Amino acid sequence: MKTTSIKFGKTNLQNLKHHETVKQHDGKLLYNFPKKYFASNCQGLCLFVYPKPSVKKAFYAAWSIEKYDPATGLSKRYGRYKYICDLGQKPLDWVIDHVNRNLKQWKQEKLSAKSKRTVGGLAAQFIKFGLGGYRVKSKGAKIKYKNKTSAGYAQVLKTYVLLQTKKTKIVSLLTDPFQYNGSGFVTGALKDISLHKISKRDIEIFHTRLESKPTTANRAVAALPVAFEGDMKRSVDRMFPGDTNPCLRVSKYQEKKDKNFLNLNKVIEIRTYLTEEQWRDPHFNTFYLLALEIGERLEDTFRLMWNRPKDQTDLEKCSGWIDWDKRIVHLTDSKDRKSADVHLTIEAFDALQKLMNWRTEDRCSWSIQSPWIFPRRTDPSLPINNDSYRVKLQKFHVKFGLGRVVTVQSEKRGERKYKSRKRKKHKYILDYSFKHLRKTFVTHYGRDEGLEKASFRMRHSSTKVTKEHYFTEDQEALKKDHMYSSNVVKIKKKEYN
Repeated sequence: MKTTSIKFGKTNLQNLKHHETVKQHDGKLLYNFPKKYFASNCQGLCLFVYPKPSVKKAFYAAWSIEKYDPATGLSKRYGRYKYICDLGQKPLDWVIDHVNRNLKQWKQEKLSAKSKRTVGGLAAQFIKFGLGGYRVKSKGAKIKYKNKTSAGYAQVLKTYVLLQTKKTKIVSLLTDPFQYNGSGFVTGALKDISLHKISKRDIEIFHTRLESKPTTANRAVAALPVAFEGDMKRSVDRMFPGDTNPCLRVSKYQEKKDKNFLNLNKVIEIRTYLTEEQWRDPHFNTFYLLALEIGERLEDTFRLMWNRPKDQTDLEKCSGWIDWDKRIVHLTDSKDRKSADVHLTIEAFDALQKLMNWRTEDRCSWSIQSPWIFPRRTDPSLPINNDSYRVKLQKFHVKFGLGRVVTVQSEKRGERKYKSRKRKKHKYILDYSFKHLRKTFVTHYGRDEGLEKASFRMRHSSTKVTKEHYFTEDQEALKKDHMYSSNVVKIKKKEYN
């Protein structure tokens, strides 16, 4: 039935007429749908007027929820209602006040209702309420999730658990009948399994379905236990009834670690060019040199400011600033969630000073008003991001033999007389990206100072992290022509009386 919005008043509501029940051509009655009237003077209040022969009128709280349909790739909104009382049971003023005070709570209760107590419901709840709070696996003091971490968890859960993706291959991979360990076929998606029935076996089946994507499978199974832990730590309105996280001790796929790094000769070649030709592209060349010289994470380097900001809002936006007197970069919130002072090499310090001085010249005048060391060219009020130097990096690495250009498509151009002429499309394939500059720094620092010092310098939780993800031993240095010294220690024989 068509819905109508009216001003709710005692007389208006009493005068609403009950409509006739619709009949089919064969004489059977259709479902007795009530007519819904929404209050224009109270958000979320609705009156159901039932068809004849009923004379019932009832107040309901009303709101809508959004659902994603993976088949069509579209989102639709659906109405949700909560019964309050019949018309006349309570005064209208009481009903309006009751809705205003409780509507927000009812929405949350409905989200946690029994019909939503599934793995998908738990994941959606965690994305909406959990990722903005404190980390559930923190061993020490309570610390909040970084934006990058929250975005990563949300993307994995939405795509591979909630199946909110337009890629039909992913949906088919996680929903089609699947034979697990030679037994019968398993059907359905993980998101639809009830939390009262979820088990470790269900998580293992989900993980095995993604066998063709081992890294993705491991990331998904790493995000799921965080969502379960987040729910289990809630003091009220828990969705998962169990006491043991079903995602624990699920064996992960072995991943090939990407520890590629630039050899020392290539580093010297590039650094020489950057220092001598810095003026050609001041901001990009300085950023690249800084990444080589201090080896910090890209996210921390993006949002560096020239000086300590005075405004608290700017202080929260930036990742750190330059202390020119101490020749350091002060990071406010590095990977270990602590502040850090990073020593600047002479080459990095000189490059930053040159860049600062060049801001008054034509080549960099567009950035003079920006507080950021590396502002975005399209909007200097913002710092650069992962896409800002993507094209420049492609051309730079191809120039130094760290990538190549391939033709991916050729098509005819113009009319028939131009048949011999073709327009070619090219694609850059890089062997190294910005992240490999950090691995380059750690490897060469560790080879000079040792693995333990490299781990301490990079503020890693253990040397195991440094070795598995960043540091590569010098295989030539491990070789020995003589295992033991040729000097023979002469031992005098003891003389016995």
